[in-house]
Amino acid sequence: MTRAFLLVLDSVGAGGAPDAAAYGDEGANTLGHIREATGIALPNLARLGLWQAVNLASG
Repeated sequence: MTRAFLLVLDSVGAGGAPDAAAYGDEGANTLGHIREATGIALPNLARLGLWQAVNLASG
């Protein structure tokens, strides 16, 4: 039997919205800041492109 996993990363921000400055949220990048502070690796998600997405979203 084949298995599938669905991972929902709700509220795990990867870069701010274009109008973030208007709401005092400029520089938002929750996942990027967690990575900087802790060095978290998440190797399986990294292989799927997680960090590339974070880098693209945060400029």
